[in-house]
Amino acid sequence: MLDFHPDHNAFLRKTINEFASARGWDLDLSDLAGFLGGSDVYQKLQAQKSAGQPVDLIFHGLSGPRLNLFGLTRDATPVVNRMVQRYGQPYSSARATHLIDGKWVGVPFYDRTGGYFIREDRFAELGLTIASGAFDRWDRLLAAARAVSRPDQNFAGWGMTVNRSGDGESHVWDLIQGFGGALTDESGQVVTLNSPQTVEGVRFLADVYRAPENAGVTPPGVNAWNDTSNNEAYLAGTIAIASNAGTLYAKAVLDKNPVADATTLIQKPYSVSGQRLQGSGGHYFYFMDGSKNFDPAAQLADHLLSDEVQKTLWQISAGYVVPAYANRWDDPLIRDNRIARAFRPISFNEPPFPGMAWRGPVNEASEAVSGENVATDMMGEILAGKAVEAAVRDAHNRAVSIYQSFGFKGR
Repeated sequence: MLDFHPDHNAFLRKTINEFASARGWDLDLSDLAGFLGGSDVYQKLQAQKSAGQPVDLIFHGLSGPRLNLFGLTRDATPVVNRMVQRYGQPYSSARATHLIDGKWVGVPFYDRTGGYFIREDRFAELGLTIASGAFDRWDRLLAAARAVSRPDQNFAGWGMTVNRSGDGESHVWDLIQGFGGALTDESGQVVTLNSPQTVEGVRFLADVYRAPENAGVTPPGVNAWNDTSNNEAYLAGTIAIASNAGTLYAKAVLDKNPVADATTLIQKPYSVSGQRLQGSGGHYFYFMDGSKNFDPAAQLADHLLSDEVQKTLWQISAGYVVPAYANRWDDPLIRDNRIARAFRPISFNEPPFPGMAWRGPVNEASEAVSGENVATDMMGEILAGKAVEAAVRDAHNRAVSIYQSFGFKGR
């Protein structure tokens, strides 16, 4: 997988090539983009399998339920069991998304920090601190972003997009859930997106970008951003809050960018129900069904999970890559990193938070709703002039259609 951290990518590519070369393997190594929203990757994998030419190994954060539905992967349970014996239990989101009917679809490789990163120094100048509760609710977060914004100095408080992107999609769902909306009911069968709570959350978020009182709180062109844009803006020192994976922080540390020391990770603001609805999303090894080189692929996965490789990843991607297994969190490289330490309660929250599938369980339909960018497409229509109520209704109907296409009730 091609991540948003060039040094991280380069290290993994070098490690894989060296491991294969030492064993005389004829290696074909290709990149797979980090954000796959709207792509047909599962269709491509099905075509490869049908042609008798599946790849041997993929590492990525693909949808466990969709891979399982299409029968694309081998049972990884024996490999995971070996890792559990060595390193302890996997993080909670892995168990929620990749342990299906008692079998593992993929092998947890590493978990990833993520959430809301802030320029703690710029907020502290105004007396806005984590301890004061300045970031504990969505209205307070927006008020803090307004207070810290300095458009005349090219500095915006709210550095988050609702454009089609992984960060944009997760951000929209954060607001929907924060205001009490949810994709489905508890059964995961019935879509409940079109609700007054969803409308309220979506209107709040839309007004961040369009209301006169919020002029200057977002950077110019924010809703043309992709998944690297907020990284670039944050590292350039032009935004105060970013919704991002920990690549943003890790790159700052590695490059000795002064924003690293001024950066901290805050937990997601409380929802109207008083909960912090937050989980993690890591990367996995997938052994593809029908591949011809399972044993070498398993050997490579085992090597990439070794202490040697993992410790180097924890250093190159400090505050981004965190262990997929519980016993490794006691290593000083993790234990002494303040970003990793702040993320541990999220990585091992119980019960596991199912992400945008909340209140229902993660399933192939919920993953398809996310993969087809239903939330960011809805926001794009609103910012182009469509009424919030109509856009939410149409997004709901689109989600119903997706659920029914997978055999769920939908409505």
